[in-house]
Amino acid sequence: WGYYGSPPSRSSFAIQALVAKHFQWGGYYPVGGAKQIARALLQTVADAGGWTRINADVAEIVVEGGRAVGVRLGDGEEIRARHVISAVGIEATVRRLLPPAEREAAWVRDVTALAPAPAHVCLYLGFEGDIRRAGASAANKWFYETWSAEAEAWQVKPEQPIPDAPVLYCSFPSLKDPEHDPGPAEHHTGEVVTFVPWDVFAPWRGSRWKKRGEDYDQLKQRLTDALLDQFLTHMPELRSMIRHAELSTPVSTDHFCRPLRGSIYGLEPTPERFRCRWLRPGAPLQGLHFSGSEVATVGVIGAMMGGVLAALAAEPLEVMRTLEAGGAFGHR
Repeated sequence: WGYYGSPPSRSSFAIQALVAKHFQWGGYYPVGGAKQIARALLQTVADAGGWTRINADVAEIVVEGGRAVGVRLGDGEEIRARHVISAVGIEATVRRLLPPAEREAAWVRDVTALAPAPAHVCLYLGFEGDIRRAGASAANKWFYETWSAEAEAWQVKPEQPIPDAPVLYCSFPSLKDPEHDPGPAEHHTGEVVTFVPWDVFAPWRGSRWKKRGEDYDQLKQRLTDALLDQFLTHMPELRSMIRHAELSTPVSTDHFCRPLRGSIYGLEPTPERFRCRWLRPGAPLQGLHFSGSEVATVGVIGAMMGGVLAALAAEPLEVMRTLEAGGAFGHR
């Protein structure tokens, strides 16, 4: 269940089945690394005559006459469009970007009643040496310290002893990428992920990146040391190969991605989430469309399908012709 962040007592059977099916013949990895996803998307937009604005904060969706007609940026600039498509998460959109008057609608209250998936920490590792000899491979590894399938969050608190995390997800991205050249020194990457309570890190939300204060730095270092030691109890031969270790926290996730409560997966994939009739690509507000993983399912593939569905909702005939020309419906 760690792949979607909802323990068995709360999760939907549908999401569990989808994850099992997804990994039945092995997972996919983008050749050249995760950055290639962004590059390919941006190039597709450029090839179609579009453009991408970066480092541009959207402050509000502009609504006129009961219709979304564009967005207002943090500096006051307005960008008008026939369709407004939000991929930042449906709940984040309605809580943060809709004008106050629109947030009172009944459908908005239904969406905001849904819970987010948990927050997480990620320990990024740099290795030098033959990590395959130490047990690393392209396969993901899960290490459990408990028999309870309901133990979800690493219960960490400042100035208190740090226990073992109940579960660790470990991956070695450089071994997944056929284009990675480790060189003669055999440089490789790894990551260790586990869930944590957002409330522990919430006090630092809004603080400056890399300047969050001594108390934050001390907690971060203690978590780094504890997580690294726990990981190395399972793969001890990697210890001598570690050259770099850096931890990201839910505050990092909030700074760079801005999900609600630092959520790693957006809305928690519970039965209530999938029953909510407003989690659709076409919003009840005319001109507004939703994309991303909350329209479909969690993860990269879920986000991709959310984009396809949003495009279909906005321009159904044009998108159907594009999909058909690309062979999406097979041969007749």
